[in-house]
Amino acid sequence: MQKDRIAYVDQIRVFLTCLVVAHHAGQAYGPTGGVWPVDNVAKAPWLGNLFFINASYMMGLYFFISGYFLVFSINRKSNAAFIKDRLKKLGIPLLFFTLFVFLPFNYYGAGGQGNIFQFLADTYANKPPIATGHLWFVASLLVFSLLYLLLFHGGFVQKTDKFGLLKWVYILIYILLLTVVSALVRLKYPVDAWRTWLIPVEPAHLPQYFSLFIAGTMFNHAGWLNQLTLKSGLTFFAVAIIAYLVNLQLPGAVKEYWLTESFVESLLCVGISIGILSFFRCYGSTMNHFVKMLSEQVYGVYLFHLFIVILLQQLMSHWLVGPNLKFLLVTLFGLVLSFGLTALIRMSPFFRRII
Repeated sequence: MQKDRIAYVDQIRVFLTCLVVAHHAGQAYGPTGGVWPVDNVAKAPWLGNLFFINASYMMGLYFFISGYFLVFSINRKSNAAFIKDRLKKLGIPLLFFTLFVFLPFNYYGAGGQGNIFQFLADTYANKPPIATGHLWFVASLLVFSLLYLLLFHGGFVQKTDKFGLLKWVYILIYILLLTVVSALVRLKYPVDAWRTWLIPVEPAHLPQYFSLFIAGTMFNHAGWLNQLTLKSGLTFFAVAIIAYLVNLQLPGAVKEYWLTESFVESLLCVGISIGILSFFRCYGSTMNHFVKMLSEQVYGVYLFHLFIVILLQQLMSHWLVGPNLKFLLVTLFGLVLSFGLTALIRMSPFFRRII
């Protein structure tokens, strides 16, 4: 395995990618807070809890891992080569899906009237993230990468090794800061409210995403990932889950307090993330050929899975079966078809250089 690949982190990427597919598979069958093109009449209420827990850490951990691996890339390339690589791997898919997939789909879905370029400008500016769909993550990762190069590379973040050992007080301080900043942002921008600030963003989760991306680069420079232990990871994980279960039993007035949701979500984010990192570090230090093959497909699966999932949901819309079974089938077949399609596409050397 290449020196900038880490077996257990690659396995986490596979795990998170499967979760993303499952998360979107459940959108038609659970109480989603946003808009989804397929709406199953019968619902599975328990999926609401799954959505909240997933949203608390899933994409944040993605950004953390992306930041961690970004350090390897930026250290072995010139700034110009790094920017070129980011634009190729992130910019090309973002432009392709925005202009040739989401734009015609949204335009003709809205009736196909008027200038298509004005329609694109309107949706991009006023109806995020319709213009880019799930590639908001790719757009954010591109901007975060360029901001890191501009603001942090060679500066404070790269000197994290001077902090010495990872102290749990650092993590506790981070949880408190993330709680307060997220809560303040959500006073104006609640969860699922999107804005276009150069790119489509959900301000409610922006503090988590960007801070975890930078935290990933800091963990790389300081070697902190190697200091995580299974005992400490499971402790943080248990505390997060207990806090979530306690929150379910709290009276409405407490749940609606402006700090409560952000505090519980921040605990879940950090606790589950550390738990996953620690667990996979302990039990995922080796990787067989099959899992390695899956790890090579995860970016492509993220790009293509949404269309496969929606197609499967549409095909099953008239099936006389319960929402739980539909959710299971869409998840299973969505994973198989997404990984299979990506593997076929990556057989081309041209596409393999991008995805």
